[in-house]
Amino acid sequence: MGSGSSRVETWWEAEAQRKVRVTKNSGKVEVICSLIPGMDQTAVVGSLKARPDLEKLFALYCENQNRSRDQAIHPSTLTVDFKANELWRALQMPPGGGRAPWNWDWEAPLEGTPSEIAAEVHATVCQAIFRIPFSDFVKYALGYSTKALFLNSLLGAVCDVRDSLQTVYQDHPKMLETYVEVESVSW
Repeated sequence: MGSGSSRVETWWEAEAQRKVRVTKNSGKVEVICSLIPGMDQTAVVGSLKARPDLEKLFALYCENQNRSRDQAIHPSTLTVDFKANELWRALQMPPGGGRAPWNWDWEAPLEGTPSEIAAEVHATVCQAIFRIPFSDFVKYALGYSTKALFLNSLLGAVCDVRDSLQTVYQDHPKMLETYVEVESVSW
């Protein structure tokens, strides 16, 4: 069974690399690079270097980042290798600039009715889920779970909340009863 899975991944990655090289739509290049994190960097950078619109893609996705780092560098002085590598790096980055989806200062409510507590927890988790780029869900579904950074951050945060609630339950057994009722609230 494992070999079948690797054949699919190999086909998927090979097809993605081919699409990076031949697609006419520059937006598709961004999508492919952001969704397929397991691709061989050397092959993808080579595909990006071979694109006739490398200059356009670099200007679209990388120029502002490079200007903020060093105002003295003019794009025309940069090598094709540099531009392709920077483009690959920029396209792999998820949208949102690295902002964590979860508010790590949030604490599970310990007071209120079960329906109020459930509503607050539900709203907080929904806000976090909608901050996760869709590409993380795709990466996770394709088996690249370690590359789904935002989704992993949310899962880690939820586990931290669970652990803190378990501590509360040990110190205040009545809270366990409240949270059992919270679980029974339906949406």
